[in-house]
Amino acid sequence: MDLCIFDWFGFEYPYNEIIMLIKEAGFQSVMTWWGDEHKDTNAGPKESQPEIIRKAGLQLENTHFTFSGVNNLLEDTLDGQEILNIYCSYIDDCKNFGISTAVMHVTDGENPPPYNQLGLDRFKYLIEKAEKNNIIIALENVRKPEYLDYIFENIESNSLRFCYDSGHENCFTQGIDFLAKYGEKLAALHLHDNDGTYDQHLFPFKGTVNWKRIMTQLKKLEYKGSLAFEFDAQYIDVSKEYTAIKYLSDGINRAKRLMDILQIN
Repeated sequence: MDLCIFDWFGFEYPYNEIIMLIKEAGFQSVMTWWGDEHKDTNAGPKESQPEIIRKAGLQLENTHFTFSGVNNLLEDTLDGQEILNIYCSYIDDCKNFGISTAVMHVTDGENPPPYNQLGLDRFKYLIEKAEKNNIIIALENVRKPEYLDYIFENIESNSLRFCYDSGHENCFTQGIDFLAKYGEKLAALHLHDNDGTYDQHLFPFKGTVNWKRIMTQLKKLEYKGSLAFEFDAQYIDVSKEYTAIKYLSDGINRAKRLMDILQIN
């Protein structure tokens, strides 16, 4: 099991320098963002990132589709058709850039439209397209678990899997054990911590997430994917307390503590 990190962890450098910092810290793989929100920043266009990652000798674990506009999938509007077309193009991108797994949110925010047959049909369409292209779509637990339940209860496909987010579970849906519910579908991890009040993207052991429970469950599930982290120095702005190197060093040490819980040598 290797150690993985999301490519944005709170420090602004040219993208190739970000990737080298990640490698030098000891991570073996990277998660990316597949959307155009950051194309004019240091991250550059999403299409350039896979080659930079692989040239550095790192693996591209998965990419995260933008969730901007995802609620429109539930509505019979031109915007709904447009976001469906965008996600279809992203699946094509995954095939073209050799990305085997994409993470998606089912909803965005506190007040999405009610789940419905149209939304289900659109997700079925996306999953069928992913299946034809040998792509996995891993749906992530966010604020509204009933939407995730609705899709998993009504769509059967080897391409429909689960992305477990420890921070979201701890602050949005306390009392729901997503690894117990969907662990058999697990294809991706987003590991980070918080104090239970809001999404803070802290280092492991900096909040109230029960890491012993999570690691015990992963071991029981015989999870073989990357131990993947989504901590971010800018969520509660600790970036002034760290250099990028020190931040990643602290992160890798905490990742290794979790590996110790798993008793992996």
